[in-house]
Amino acid sequence: MPAITRGELGYLLEAGLRADFLEAYRRGVETGIHPQIATVIQTELPVQKYGWLGSVPAMREFVDERLPKGLRAVNYTISDTVWESTIAVERRALEDEQIGAIRLRVQDLGREAARHKDFLVTKALLDGFTQPCYDGQPLFSSAHTEGDSGTQSNMTNLPLNPDNLQNAISAMMLFRDDQGVPLGILPDTLVVGPRLRWTAMELLESQVVVVKVGSGSYTPYRNILQGALRLVVSPYITGNQWFVLDTSRAVRAVILQERSDVPVEFSALEDPSVSESVFLRDVVYYGARARYGVGYGLWQTAYGSNAS
Repeated sequence: MPAITRGELGYLLEAGLRADFLEAYRRGVETGIHPQIATVIQTELPVQKYGWLGSVPAMREFVDERLPKGLRAVNYTISDTVWESTIAVERRALEDEQIGAIRLRVQDLGREAARHKDFLVTKALLDGFTQPCYDGQPLFSSAHTEGDSGTQSNMTNLPLNPDNLQNAISAMMLFRDDQGVPLGILPDTLVVGPRLRWTAMELLESQVVVVKVGSGSYTPYRNILQGALRLVVSPYITGNQWFVLDTSRAVRAVILQERSDVPVEFSALEDPSVSESVFLRDVVYYGARARYGVGYGLWQTAYGSNAS
């Protein structure tokens, strides 16, 4: 059997590292935040137009004939961006067969590729107090209006506590479509950062709330918020902002737009045996590349607090 050449060894190593990268990336996506709170849309276009965003007509009694309603024309697009992350591996590490250490770095690269999507989706929520959605208003605004809906608000600056959380849930459930009919929004998720994690856990998981009613007198009450929402904690929310979401909808408040024809990839710069970077710098480069973008879907499926 002929011996494996150095060039062939490089290709074999790259194939093994690619498998490590993709496995780490897959696990990162499965356990990540973005699949839980964002709508993931696959496209083959660099710029995707979302002219169909808006309310779907309510069901009505079938009398004589159907009354079809056209989609409201909106001019909202999401563009993809090219993202990359690259690591440099010393040639000596390859020569000394320190494959275990190299695999760990490549696995971290795969996790980073998945983590970045979590970061972008969370950032989109945080930017939602200033960045516009399909109706021209910021995602979180007190001036949303569409047809006969009237002016509606999906934002506050109040802190996370039982009263404010209940008011947010109630407000979302009362959101109306362009015909003035309630949309049937059912909030199911609370998103907070590490600062509010324990407060949120008390609100959603404690069986009893103890309230002080006088000097040295406390009264326990059943916690009516227990189990009302699922808790998602994002490390990328460093302040006291909190968000209530309805993630049961096909179109959620945040859209992660991925290129179906350009999947995330892992590759080496070139053959290590003839690489210019190896010759000049004594290093081999391995990198990840992907194309995706983030934008906004239906503001009605989110309620945000920009509490300081």
